Amino acid sequence: MSANSEERARGIVRAGGLIDRTVKRLRLEEALFLFLFVPSTIVTVWANVSLARSGLSSRRVEGGLLRLAIVIAVGLGLFLLEKARRSDARPRFLVEIASFFRTMLPFALCSAVYTNLHDTVRFINPNDIHDVLVAIEERIFGLQPVVWAERFITPLRTEFFSAFYANFFLVAPSVAIVLWFSRKRREAREALLGVTLCFYTGYVLYVIFPAAPPRLYLESLGAFSVTLKGGAITNFQSALIDMLPNHASRAAFPSLHTAVSLVSLYYAWRHARRFFPILLFFVVGLLASTVYLRHHYVVDLIAGAFLLPWTAWATPRLDRWWTRWTGRFPDL
Repeated sequence: MSANSEERARGIVRAGGLIDRTVKRLRLEEALFLFLFVPSTIVTVWANVSLARSGLSSRRVEGGLLRLAIVIAVGLGLFLLEKARRSDARPRFLVEIASFFRTMLPFALCSAVYTNLHDTVRFINPNDIHDVLVAIEERIFGLQPVVWAERFITPLRTEFFSAFYANFFLVAPSVAIVLWFSRKRREAREALLGVTLCFYTGYVLYVIFPAAPPRLYLESLGAFSVTLKGGAITNFQSALIDMLPNHASRAAFPSLHTAVSLVSLYYAWRHARRFFPILLFFVVGLLASTVYLRHHYVVDLIAGAFLLPWTAWATPRLDRWWTRWTGRFPDL
């Protein structure tokens, strides 16, 4: 072997060792982000190249590149937070703040995979199943529940359910936050890991079973005769939805609003029993809102509920495996 070949081989070994050590410093929820973010990044770049070669332009797909840069910058913040958390020279309250954000940041990073997935899912799997979901609902119920619910629509009810729907990204991390400030930090991380795993499982299923929500698909069929009109909350929420890539058009099945909310309830029941009835109130309103506001078919909710037993079973087992493989427990 030549000297140059030997040097390249040593370089590859050193690089591999550095990657191995870096990955093993991550917690499981951070590694899950990395595992899914890398392929979603590749697909985002591929989508942009494909569109450019076709002479087409998509502001939302192109915007994925900017989001990638932002997320990479935020992801690097994990290492800064870890450094701040371990510093003996910093005041104790700053160390506590760094520890809190180090634990909660993986939840925020979930949204990065989510947004890129919305941009590019049709590049991966163009075989939509929303017509199948509509047929299943017709067979089970004899009608379309979201269309049947039109009889209850009023501006006041629409505003009411829009407020519940907007609470989803508070419901999802709420148990972890309550547990953290109750000084139950390992339980807080367990809850956050379960929520994160549930999210990522749902993202994979979005790609396997792409389906547009009823507010888009059934609307395209002319199934609705009543328009959803509310007030300030409804209008603000509609504006946010319009900002999402492709209007979140392939994120119906399964319902992660259902799956993540039930996972949150599960951890509240296990570790924060007093918080459970408060959370239950918001979850019931949230799940009803997904059908009333035409974001989900009822079968989406049923499918989402099946992610709870998977998450409850897989979370501790995957965490134990990761601990054995890395040889370290998460330092909270």
